[in-house]
Amino acid sequence: MCSTHCDRHGLVDMRVARLNGPRSLEITDRPGHWPAAGQVVVEITACGVGGSDREAWLGGTVVAPAWFGHEWAGKVTAVGEGVAGRFEGQRVVAGVSPPCGSCSPCGAGRSSNCRTVLEQIVGLDPLAADHGGFATETVADARRVVPVDEAISFIDAVLIEPAAVAAHAIRRSGLRIGDVAVVVGGGTVGLLTSELARLAGAAHIASVDTSIARNELACDLGVDAAFTSVDDGLRHWLDDHSGGLGADVVFICVDTEEALAAGLSLVCPGGAIVAVGVGNRIDNLSVTALLAREADFRVSLGYSSDDIDRVQALMRQDRLRVRPLRQPDVVGLDELNAVFESGIEPAAGPPKVVVRPNGV
Repeated sequence: MCSTHCDRHGLVDMRVARLNGPRSLEITDRPGHWPAAGQVVVEITACGVGGSDREAWLGGTVVAPAWFGHEWAGKVTAVGEGVAGRFEGQRVVAGVSPPCGSCSPCGAGRSSNCRTVLEQIVGLDPLAADHGGFATETVADARRVVPVDEAISFIDAVLIEPAAVAAHAIRRSGLRIGDVAVVVGGGTVGLLTSELARLAGAAHIASVDTSIARNELACDLGVDAAFTSVDDGLRHWLDDHSGGLGADVVFICVDTEEALAAGLSLVCPGGAIVAVGVGNRIDNLSVTALLAREADFRVSLGYSSDDIDRVQALMRQDRLRVRPLRQPDVVGLDELNAVFESGIEPAAGPPKVVVRPNGV
């Protein structure tokens, strides 16, 4: 049975930010959600603003409505038919379900590529909302909401999803204890990738970002050296720490063809270069540099439920530090347009902007 919040006649109006077109965002009022079978209603306490959100705002389009504002955390206020009552009142974060076991990849023994999980990541699953987390509430498939440990604040919890993206990239990379790693891009995912590479056993890590402030933050979080470009300074550093071979793993955490091309020149013979995230442009990828080294090119899209569990455990133990990555001041829903206009991931400070849809 649904909770008392599910009285159709007693639905409270909600507010939601939706795209109207390029650089056009509207905050509208609409009736609150009634959960369908298998859904939960979540009151959004905090939602992170990510790079894909800005790209959607710039272009006026998004892969799915639920993707616009996908880094949300909040509290379950109502459950639909068939959902365990224990969900009511639970602190949760947007995640994914375990592999479904019934789609074609799962049936072929490739559960790590579960189609249902991929649909949930990009907001195309049948129970997804028609909007994202830039709203006072949302609905989601109960299987994909993940309980948040009481030791993790809602504001910090919005970093669980991007941290899971970084953790998935580390696992896809094949990084080994003692490896040399280079992370190109000092945004949220790049900084988290650097932290997790250290936790995974990398002996030496260099970060590359055009922002001096980001490079200083990367050093504070544990990288050994930071550079503003792929230049002779970085190459000399790599020579010193790899015996002249190059990086065992290069992570590309910024969506530019130039970053990918630069990263190709850094990988060692037999090493790996990993394009992280949904937006990397690889249409014009030249494999010449890879052929000469027999290096691997890998892509890492999304994350798994296991990645969510692992990063949350590290955050709970304060081994994965996420607080330095977020702006100290949160913003309200009405300030979202201004955030996009000014540019997210401000170069002068921490990269993550957090929105409180229900008030600051």
